[in-house]
Amino acid sequence: MKYSILEDPRYKHIAEPKSILFQIFSFIFDLYANTVLTFYTPVKVIGRENIPKDQPFIFVSNHNSHMDIAILAYATRMGYEKFGFLAAKDYWFDNNFRRRFFKNLINLIPISRKKNPESLDLQDTITLSKAFMNLGNNIIIFPEGSRGEPGKMQRFRKGAVKFSMGLDVPILPAAIIGADKAWPKGEKWMQSVPITVKILPKVNPPKTERLSETAYNKALSKLTKELQINIEKELKNLEDEFNSEL
Repeated sequence: MKYSILEDPRYKHIAEPKSILFQIFSFIFDLYANTVLTFYTPVKVIGRENIPKDQPFIFVSNHNSHMDIAILAYATRMGYEKFGFLAAKDYWFDNNFRRRFFKNLINLIPISRKKNPESLDLQDTITLSKAFMNLGNNIIIFPEGSRGEPGKMQRFRKGAVKFSMGLDVPILPAAIIGADKAWPKGEKWMQSVPITVKILPKVNPPKTERLSETAYNKALSKLTKELQINIEKELKNLEDEFNSEL
């Protein structure tokens, strides 16, 4: 019988409905996050009409704060339970206790960052991602890879576009301002600062089966660059509008 990553006991929960424990935690998280993001660090959402209503998507944005995941989930009104995140297999899944504990707290999808006999192929991660999204879920990816310094955006990596093309789902770009001041990298506590998130129109990927390897790589680079340029442009516009209101 042919091996399927979806049958592996370490990962099969990704393609299954969430446990009662997960649903309870998600409810508590949403209640806390919605309270904070409504009253303490009030979030203004622009462009909610751009959120796809009948298909899953990959949500991407600039990344300068601990709060960004909660902000994006809040902006959609879908709730924390509906979003998954790529996570290092060697840290989050190879440790049995960590894997079993966190599977009831957060939707993690394994991706290998080290090449060894136990590594997952990229196609394995895409298969797990597709199964997760087939349940009506979405994935958040920060193209910068890690949180940047306040007010600065790092160069985008190609992973978000690569997954969009591999899964044949659109990217939903967003620009966030204020979060880097409300809870920046290196700070332990949130500050009461207003936040704005602007959701841009979705970006559909090209059909990869029609592309040669050269054309695929060109499309990957082009879409990644355009994604960064568009988010940078919206960040500047939001900052200009904010400063003009002071």
